[in-house]
Amino acid sequence: MRHNGLIPERDTVWFFHGFGDSGWAYREVFQTTLAAHYNVYVIDFPGFGASPAQAAYSTIPEQAKLLEKIIREEVGPGARVVLVAHSIGALIATQVAQNLAEQMLFYFNVEGNLTEADSYFSSQPQQYGTAQAFAQAFAQMVLQKAPAEERYRRYYASLRWADPDTMRSWSFSSLPWVQDDRCGYDFKALTCPKLYIWGDKDTPKPSQEFLAVQQIPNRVYPEVGHWHMLENTSVFYEDLYCILNDL
Repeated sequence: MRHNGLIPERDTVWFFHGFGDSGWAYREVFQTTLAAHYNVYVIDFPGFGASPAQAAYSTIPEQAKLLEKIIREEVGPGARVVLVAHSIGALIATQVAQNLAEQMLFYFNVEGNLTEADSYFSSQPQQYGTAQAFAQAFAQMVLQKAPAEERYRRYYASLRWADPDTMRSWSFSSLPWVQDDRCGYDFKALTCPKLYIWGDKDTPKPSQEFLAVQQIPNRVYPEVGHWHMLENTSVFYEDLYCILNDL
């Protein structure tokens, strides 16, 4: 975990990264208004970033239980919690939000999985016989995109730290939530204040339709792709702060 200077009376904001990514995706947060007014924690899940892989915590449900335990220990009973989760990391965050219901101040889901169509990266390990074969092919695909796009250069840096077996475990353990769009219905069912953040460049049409049909609170940013915290940095963090400040 990386964090700013912690002040006990402040609410806490926890940032969860996505598939193959790391806390590096949120590196700008520590220079924002949000970090000046809230305790900020940026996570590297086991097997990603600086966190070594752990056999006991390799699946999405196992990591959700681990993060719930850590959050409860860090903030104490009664403290208010904000979750910001990107991509498939939102599957973990949704499970944490379900169990921390009484402490949840807000949940920002940043292009997290709503429908099966959102698994365009995380489903790829299922197409390969081994974790290593997937990792090699996936890294090459990202590397080909990196020269033209900063978001893929940042992603590739994190991807080189990611443990292939943990990535494969995330992929297969996500299936019960991805199939039949359960992840979207679980997010809709949360009783805490929540917002789905998306851009019109990368969000699949089935997920855009799901947002409309299910009437899920959402905010779209035109011409923004999958990594809002990098592609739309100043607006993204300032909007999070303003939404929380208005509660």
